[in-house]
Amino acid sequence: MHIAICDENIADRKQLERLLGRESDKRKNDTGVFYTDSFGQPEVLAKNPMPYDLFFIDLITDETDGLTFALSLCKFGVSAPIVLCSSSINYKEAASALSECPSNLLFLDKPIKTAELSAVLNQAVTIQQNRVPTIELRSEAGTFYVQEDDIVYAVSHDNCIDVHLKNGSKIPIISDIYNFYDEVAMYTHMILLTGNAMCNIVYVDKYTPFKVYLKDGTKLNSSPFALKDIKWAEKRYLAE
Repeated sequence: MHIAICDENIADRKQLERLLGRESDKRKNDTGVFYTDSFGQPEVLAKNPMPYDLFFIDLITDETDGLTFALSLCKFGVSAPIVLCSSSINYKEAASALSECPSNLLFLDKPIKTAELSAVLNQAVTIQQNRVPTIELRSEAGTFYVQEDDIVYAVSHDNCIDVHLKNGSKIPIISDIYNFYDEVAMYTHMILLTGNAMCNIVYVDKYTPFKVYLKDGTKLNSSPFALKDIKWAEKRYLAE
């Protein structure tokens, strides 16, 4: 498990590193080794947060406090558990005032006690094991992180693929349909129709050997060779 600590207080960062090191030794045969990176400035972590499986955050002196930074990570697409470590700011109380609080936020009081850290790690491991993985889409407009069923279909043209999302937006990425399908083939809802198109079985209304009709009215060319995959994906989806 890769862990990011983001705390302006260097003494607190070092203490948490030591505590996590001890927890790693105790858990290495169960949850695996903990690899920890420490950050004193949130903007550094914000540049590339997605590789991390768990975050510990406390920011009090910057314009962006810990809760605000955690919410920005969630908005960016982070679904990994985020532990807000309360010192002068009561993050749990502040989060309770939100109209909608992300389910991946956890809370821990400072000074950190071993038993309480162990308990929050157990919660974090459970969230991590059950969270839906995200798919990275890189375009000229930026990098976007979506879940499997955010993608309705994708079609290629020239050297690009247009990935159509359920919210109606379209993200162009530089790739070909085979490479993109290889990236998402682990997801059971995705079907490769032809060398130019793929779709998500969740949004399929009906199909023939040569066409797939989506629920939003979109028609995609298909191939008789894809029929077996379509029927297999449909059967597994209906069984979920």
